[in-house]
Amino acid sequence: MDIAKLRKIAGFYGRFLVSFSAIGYRARALAWPRLTADLGGQTWAVTGATGGIGRAIADEALRRGATLVPIARNPDKLAALAASAPQRVFPVTADLSLVRETRQAAAAVIAAGRRIDVLVNNVGVLLDDLTLTGEGFETSYATNLLNHFVLTEALLAADAFAPGAAIINMASGGMYNAPLTLDYMGMKDPAKYVGVYAYAVHKRGQAELTRHWHAQHAARGLHFYVMHPGWADTDGVKTSLPNFRRMLRTVLRTDAQGADTAVWLGITRPTSAGPEAFWFDRAPRDAHAYARTRVTRHTPEDLARFLAGEAATIPAA
Repeated sequence: MDIAKLRKIAGFYGRFLVSFSAIGYRARALAWPRLTADLGGQTWAVTGATGGIGRAIADEALRRGATLVPIARNPDKLAALAASAPQRVFPVTADLSLVRETRQAAAAVIAAGRRIDVLVNNVGVLLDDLTLTGEGFETSYATNLLNHFVLTEALLAADAFAPGAAIINMASGGMYNAPLTLDYMGMKDPAKYVGVYAYAVHKRGQAELTRHWHAQHAARGLHFYVMHPGWADTDGVKTSLPNFRRMLRTVLRTDAQGADTAVWLGITRPTSAGPEAFWFDRAPRDAHAYARTRVTRHTPEDLARFLAGEAATIPAA
C-alpha cells in the first residue's frame, strides 16, 4: 500500500471514528429527550425488516403500538416477526433485488388498503464481487437503489401514504466517497467494478432521490429524509468488511443504536432542515464531507429518469 493511500485511510478514520462509532452515539444521546410517542393507529412499512437495523426499527415501531408491514424475502423470518405481534404484523414476502417482486410487494401493500405513515427504505447490501440478478442488474445496485425507487414510486402513484407521512432512506456515510454519477450506476464491467465504491454511489443516489421526491411531492404534505445509521455491527459488515469489523468491533454500534435516527425521524418528522440534509444522530448534517463529491454533471431529476428507464426494461407481470 502506497503512502498516499495510507494517509487517506488514516485521515478518514481520524475524522469519523469517534463520531460514527458507539462512542459518538452514547455521547450525543446524553442530551436527547426521552421519546415517549405512542404509535397506535400508525402503519409503518420497513424493507429488510427481518434482521439487523431493519429488525430493530420494526421492533421499536411494534413496541410503541404501530401496525407493521415488513417486506423481506425470507418467509420463515417474516413468520417469526409476525408471531411477535400477530394482530399488528402483515408481512409481505419479496426479493427486493428483483423489479418484478418489488412491484408485487407494492401491489400487495396497496391492495391491503392500509395507508402508510412511515416507509423506511432500509434494505441494502455491500458486495465484494460482481453478481447479477435474474433480471440482469448488478445485485447491489438493484437492492440498494433501483428497487427503493420502484417501491416508493408505486406507493406514491397509488396515493398509498397517509397525510404527513415520512419516507426515510437508509443511506450510509459511505456516500461521502462518491458524487452523483450515472456512469457507475449498475456497473457490470468486472474490470471496473469495486464493491465498496459501488455501494457509495448507490448511497449517494439515495440522497439525490430524497431531493427529487421532496421537489415533486412535498406540496402533498409528505416528508422525505435520508439518514446515516453510523457504523453498526450488522450482518453486512460481518460478511463484507471483516477486517474493518475485526479492528473496530468493540466500538461498533448495536442494531438499535443504528436504528435510532430512523425511529426518531418517523416519530418527530422534523421540518427544520431542507431535503439536502443528511440526518445522523437526530440532527441534520452536510451531505458532503469532501468538496469533490459536489462536482457532478447529473441532477436528481436525471437520476429519477434513469431509474425509471431501467425499471421499464422489466415488463409488467
